[in-house]
Amino acid sequence: MARKKKMSTSKKVAIAALALVIVVGGIFGSSALLKNSSSNTNVLNEYLGEDMTTQDLSQMTDSYAFLVAANSQEGLLSRKSNGSPKAGLAKSWSHSKDGLTWTFHLRKGLKWSNGDKLTASDFVYAWQRTVNPKTASQYAYIYSGIKNADAINSGKDKDLSSLGIKAKGENTLVVTLSHPMPQFENLMAFPVFFAQDEKFEKGLGKKVGTSSSKQVYDGPYKFVGWNGSNKKFKLVPNKNYWNAKAVKNKGVDFQVITDPTATLATYKKDQLDSVSLTTPEQIKKYKSSKDLKIYNSSETLYMEYNQTGKVKGLTNAKIREALNLATDRKGIAKSVSEGLDSAATGITPAGLALTSTGGDFAKAAAKATAYAYNIKKAKKLFAEGMKEAGLKKMTLTVEGTSDSTTSKSTLDTIQQTWEQLPGLTVKEKFVPFKQRLQDAANGNFQVILTDWIADYAEATTFLGLFTSDSPNNDGKWVSKEYDQAINAAESKDALNSKARIADEVRAEKILYQNSAVNPVYWVNSPVLTNPKVKGILNFSSGAGSYYMHAYISKK
Repeated sequence: MARKKKMSTSKKVAIAALALVIVVGGIFGSSALLKNSSSNTNVLNEYLGEDMTTQDLSQMTDSYAFLVAANSQEGLLSRKSNGSPKAGLAKSWSHSKDGLTWTFHLRKGLKWSNGDKLTASDFVYAWQRTVNPKTASQYAYIYSGIKNADAINSGKDKDLSSLGIKAKGENTLVVTLSHPMPQFENLMAFPVFFAQDEKFEKGLGKKVGTSSSKQVYDGPYKFVGWNGSNKKFKLVPNKNYWNAKAVKNKGVDFQVITDPTATLATYKKDQLDSVSLTTPEQIKKYKSSKDLKIYNSSETLYMEYNQTGKVKGLTNAKIREALNLATDRKGIAKSVSEGLDSAATGITPAGLALTSTGGDFAKAAAKATAYAYNIKKAKKLFAEGMKEAGLKKMTLTVEGTSDSTTSKSTLDTIQQTWEQLPGLTVKEKFVPFKQRLQDAANGNFQVILTDWIADYAEATTFLGLFTSDSPNNDGKWVSKEYDQAINAAESKDALNSKARIADEVRAEKILYQNSAVNPVYWVNSPVLTNPKVKGILNFSSGAGSYYMHAYISKK
């Protein structure tokens, strides 16, 4: 598979969102829905820590959008409680021995929420729309590995019908890959690969998904009440869903609440079903609470350097290495989470991917890297790099999100340690979540604090972020050696676990040796949950949580 998604997810930095989403009981509460206590109505009360962005399946990039889509839509495949694939809109599927041809058989009688018939052609339309360069989807990269997807998205192949997906009648799809993809089944449960109703979307243009009424739904719920900017909206059961009888609740009420103090206070009044603890003070206070659960977020918070040449000095490897060495990862992790988060030893977080022998990939990769806090060595390298770059003084602006509860403390620590480097001045810049995403996409930054959450349980979901042709390689770092390592992992070695892991470890080493990025810490999610809420399925990769099996226990 290829490149990167620039999700916008982070409970710690609010630069992204899935960390906030991957928690049992839902991380979203609704203080404005107090009269609709879930214990009385079997309606879950949840909150979003940031504004909803879109429900256009080809345009979404943040985990809040993915969370809603994962519950209001369904893919060819769905997921079991352990995250493994199971039948979704497709009742059965198979593949050829070489892993290149996949056949999916849809359930008969599928309908969209507006009553339109859902057929195999809706998947063909959706996939072609996403890879079409005119759509400008930031997630088109994830189609790499599907026949002709790269050529179409780059503009080299103008024929959308050459994409490796064909409808054989109304209920059969045949997908052709250009090389084996070990993560392919998992991707079929990811919203970017879901069907889209061409009949409904025709004429909407760029308005698709800009409000809940400008989208139709084929999943357990319909999304209602969102006008594109308001703070309250809902998921309500979708009567046209093929398995509507399996939905065990009456829906989910959401409200956007950005103040962590307000969400915690509402939870304490038994008026929402869970709350993410986002400040050190909150974590310290509730560390021993019986309601506290800690979830692996499969999330890495990292800093990306603008290496386009716009910032003199950041193209110098010694200067970047000095900045990495001047980053106190352990200190930052402890300060933002009372030690629940972990200092990063690589870009791929612990607990996500396995080696060919069943070990943790992150531990294997750590043997090839040596991220450390060493201010003495950092000063020496920085002086050498500044001389090579012809600089005597340097000012760097580090951008974070103003909506985060921990972004300020993180950047404060970075500023304090980085300014120990001779001649360096560090300025902090805080912008709203949406602007930070836009600044990253446009390269309108010097250094940016961001994060990533896994799309699937394999290291390339992180490592693919930094290939030279990734549309989300915001820092524009380029390495042929790195590209070759990722290409090998995703093509010739894709079905050879031992060789693929070796490629991926080599990629982690190349990132480290070139100081391409600066992994800071791996995020975990401490969440207070209502013990009466049962049955929510939560995933540390992909699209958050499934609510359809949740119910309110009377005990």
